Amino acid sequence: MANTIIPRGRFFLAAGFIFGLLTACQAYSPTSTPPFPPPTDAPTATQAETPTSTPTPAILLRLRGEDLPTLEIVEPGESPTNRLRPQIGNARQTLDTEHFRIHYALESINHPPMADENNDGHPDYVEEVARAVEYVWESEIDYFGWPAPPPDVDLGGDDRYDVYLQDLESDDLLGYASEDDEAENVDNPNSPMIERFAKSSYFVIENDYFPIESMYSTVAHEFMHSIQFGIDARETQGWLWEATATWMEEEVFDSVNDAVYWVTSVFKSPDSCQLTEGGIDRVEDYGHWYGEWIFLRYLSENYGHAAVRSAWELAADTDGYKIWDAVLARSGTSLEQFFQEYSIALLLRDFDEGDTYPAVRLEGTAYENQPFTPTDGVNQLGSDYIQISSSGMIIVTVESDSLTGVVVGISHDQAAVFPLTRNQMTMDSDAYQHLYLIVLNTYRAAGINNCHITDYTVSITSGGGPQEPAQLLPADHFSVPYVEGLLDYNDYFRQ
Repeated sequence: MANTIIPRGRFFLAAGFIFGLLTACQAYSPTSTPPFPPPTDAPTATQAETPTSTPTPAILLRLRGEDLPTLEIVEPGESPTNRLRPQIGNARQTLDTEHFRIHYALESINHPPMADENNDGHPDYVEEVARAVEYVWESEIDYFGWPAPPPDVDLGGDDRYDVYLQDLESDDLLGYASEDDEAENVDNPNSPMIERFAKSSYFVIENDYFPIESMYSTVAHEFMHSIQFGIDARETQGWLWEATATWMEEEVFDSVNDAVYWVTSVFKSPDSCQLTEGGIDRVEDYGHWYGEWIFLRYLSENYGHAAVRSAWELAADTDGYKIWDAVLARSGTSLEQFFQEYSIALLLRDFDEGDTYPAVRLEGTAYENQPFTPTDGVNQLGSDYIQISSSGMIIVTVESDSLTGVVVGISHDQAAVFPLTRNQMTMDSDAYQHLYLIVLNTYRAAGINNCHITDYTVSITSGGGPQEPAQLLPADHFSVPYVEGLLDYNDYFRQ
């Protein structure tokens, strides 16, 4: 498709894959015991501004079949067919809610579980999808303040947003969102901004999820893509698409935690280029675009939910790292400084739910008077973590013309941060139980094909005088990292 962005999706990985993401999809029985306890909190209001409205626990309970919302249900019948939209099979039906039209088939492999306990003519599973998408709208649009997608000029039958249920398991997908390829670029009427490349869209989700939580997080993910299409369907950084949508899953359905599986790609391959899609040269960064949601979680936990929204608002008029320069300048920092702080947070697992994340991969150990050179260096906006083994006063040096670094000493749930000056620093290594050097590549890749490794050598020598830490941070989520051998790609994925 010339000049169109590829559909944005959420991948399905069967149990036994590296991250153990999800089990195979099975039919959902709406009469079975719900698979997770009811959340007790509304989505976390981490944004700086006052939300336009606040979801209540009662709204969350709608997803459990209690306090059901009023659904505007159309009479069963043939739904509109449009050649530009998914052709899901015979006996097509629709269920309409305030903001959505759910398209499903009664025949073909795309039909949902057909149980209809309330005998209203629509399968209970379809009504569960309707509850979920309306809750997602209330969370992402009304509460968090993102602009609603532009209308689609009745391509799905009316101006409601269209959701299609389809058997996607054979394609290893949980869902995908797509712009309307032949629709014109518009200025989204639901946004106060001026957009040049906004497009109407729709999304498709699996017709039968098990566990049902996967449906909840998938609709939050795919609807975020729909919002993105309505702001800038031409944004060039693929990682930003998937990281934002995965981050939104956690914002809306924090108790589901599907997104936590993806962070492994970052914690186990922190030296990968930020732009890389992952899984090509190294198994450990498989799903890297999705795992980068932790970068946005660090941003939202420290600068508010609205900082992520601001990035996409700026994307309507600019692209690439110019977005981040503008967003972080508003917060009084820079991308380079933010990346350093974020890299320290990965080591300390310094996030609200840090105890649920893995320990970062250790590149190796640098010993006193034994130069350490890693086997593969570090990519742009990536970081290496190296344990320092020494005693007494030491001088830490990173031998590189382009890299920088920071030393972190950890003792008694507190971390002391020592930035390198001109690639060197001195300290008393005996003052800390754990001591790590983080080597930082703060350069930016021009594009996904411009990622490259920068090599370096670390030397630890005795001498120098004590240096005061630039910062003290809590380390109550810290978990000791360790060296892990890289997996062999061919062996791992051999059938």
